[in-house]
This record gives sequence, structure tokens and C-alpha cells, in this order.
Amino acid sequence: MVYDEMKVSIAMATYNGARYLREQLESFAGQTRQPDELIITDDCSTDHTEAIIRDFAKTVPFKVRFHRNDSKLGYCGNFNAALMKTNGELVFLSDQDDVWFPEKIEHMIGIAQCNPQALVVMNDAALTDDELNEVGLTKLGQIRSAGLPMKAFVMGCCCAIRRELLDLCMPIPPGIKAHDNWIMQFAEALDGKKVCDRVLQYYRRHETNESHFIANRTTKVKRRHAFFHSFKEVLQGNNRQKEKEQISQQQMKIDGIRRVLSLAPEKYRFDLKNMLETAEDDLRFLKMRADVRARPLISRFLGTVSLVIRGEYRNSNGFKSVLRDLLG
Repeated sequence: MVYDEMKVSIAMATYNGARYLREQLESFAGQTRQPDELIITDDCSTDHTEAIIRDFAKTVPFKVRFHRNDSKLGYCGNFNAALMKTNGELVFLSDQDDVWFPEKIEHMIGIAQCNPQALVVMNDAALTDDELNEVGLTKLGQIRSAGLPMKAFVMGCCCAIRRELLDLCMPIPPGIKAHDNWIMQFAEALDGKKVCDRVLQYYRRHETNESHFIANRTTKVKRRHAFFHSFKEVLQGNNRQKEKEQISQQQMKIDGIRRVLSLAPEKYRFDLKNMLETAEDDLRFLKMRADVRARPLISRFLGTVSLVIRGEYRNSNGFKSVLRDLLG
């Protein structure tokens, strides 16, 4: 198959995006290889988002399909709705406030062509302030500087997804918090993630961004910053509520993997079974830790030591997880 002849979709989720939306739409129109369709689902915006999109649709040669949700679906649900309406063989995810470089679609098609096994291809992004002024940092650069693993790079707005993967893992189960995490975990499990170091867009940071991941900061992040950031998270907040949410999300993930596995082609079943086993082990560990943290101090200390001796923390955050459990 010649991938430049593939049908290309962009899936965009909007919500009160009028302030920045025009610049992103114009960057689609300025692509050296324009999309075949732009699918936009709007989560009941109360500003001029819809008017901006409908005016834009009159000026471009590709299809623009706008859908307004009957009720608010939330960030993940809105993207799920957009993705489910796409028809492309290669589907790009887009936020409403970024700006793509003119060669993004063309270059990413080339990456897909050179890597036919890749289910998701990803590009790097330049971090900017809210006025789109570059700060001299990129998302991949921040992740590497912070000493984070490449699995931490899950930015939906930097993804192009093959239809094959979407057919496998969609729809996203209700209650899952992040659409890109859901999709990327399958790409990782199936060894289908390909990362390109080329910067192909601006990633605008402002006060209303959904993501507060440390690597999204517009100042240089180093290993010590990442360590103290995670250490601070251990010491603050409603940790009991967080652990309940974490366990709930993990159970949703397991239920979702089981559904995908039951419908998956044979070629994916082995890797999906391994993915399911890992997810079930992670849930078991989360529940053990929650049980230990609920105990009185001495029993909690003994329980944590027991988990350390048994090597249960080997796939967690190590010392920080141990400290979190000791603190209760």
C-alpha cells in the first residue's frame, strides 16, 4: 500500500476554544498534504467556537464535519466521540489550541510508510507560552531531561493512529479519564509505537490546559525537579481518595482489555493476554498497598517491609512508593 494515498482524518475535540481555535484551523489549511476530512466534536461550548468552525469550513477544499454533543461528555468522552466518527486510515488527534507546522501531515505519512509495523507514530512539539512564543524547550527534550522513560510520552496531540489500532481498541470505555493513555497503552503492548524526534508543532501552555504533567512546564525540567515533584505529590492531597480512583481506573482498564481481547484478531491475542496479566498484577498490587496503608503505624511498617522483601515494588516508583505506603 502507498501510504500517501491513504485517507487521512483529523479528530478534534473542542470546548469553549474560540480564543485560540482559528490559528490551529488555519494550520490545517496550510498543510503541504491536507487532510481528507476534519471531524470536530464540540462539548456544548458557550462561546463562538461553532461559528468559527462553520466559517472555516467554507474556505477549505477538504471535508469539515462538525458535531455538537447533546450533553457534556468531558475531555475523554469528547475525543472518543470524534474518533468514532472518523473514516481515515491514518487519524491525527488535535487539541484546539496548538498550531501545526506546514509539513506535519506529509512528514508523518512518510514515517508511517517507513514503519509499516507502527500502529501509532508520534512527533515532538515545541513548548510555547499562551501567545505562541517559543521557550526553547520541546516535549521530548523535557521528558529526557527529567529522566523519564519514553512510555511517559503519550501526548494525543502528537499522535497519528492507524485505523487498525482504532478498530481494535475503540470505543474507549466510559469512565476512562484519558483518551491518549487508553490508545497508547495498546500501542505499547503491541510494540507498535514509533516516536519521531522532529518538532512538527507548537504546544501552547496556558492557564486552562487540561494536562499538568511536569514535562509540560515551560522552564527546564531536570531529574531533581521530577523527583521533588513526585515526592511532593506523596505528601499532599487526599491520598485515600486518589488510591480509590486509581484502583477504579485500573479495574476499568482490565475490563476494557478483556473486551478488546474477546474481539481481537488472532495475531494480537498473545500480546493482549500478556497485557491483561500485567494489568491484573498491577491491580492486585494496588489493592495490597491500599490495605497496608490503612493499617496502624507498626503494622503498616511491617507490611511495607514485607512488600519490599518480596520485591513487589520492582515495577512501581521504588523509594517514593515505599515512602507513600509508610506514611499511610
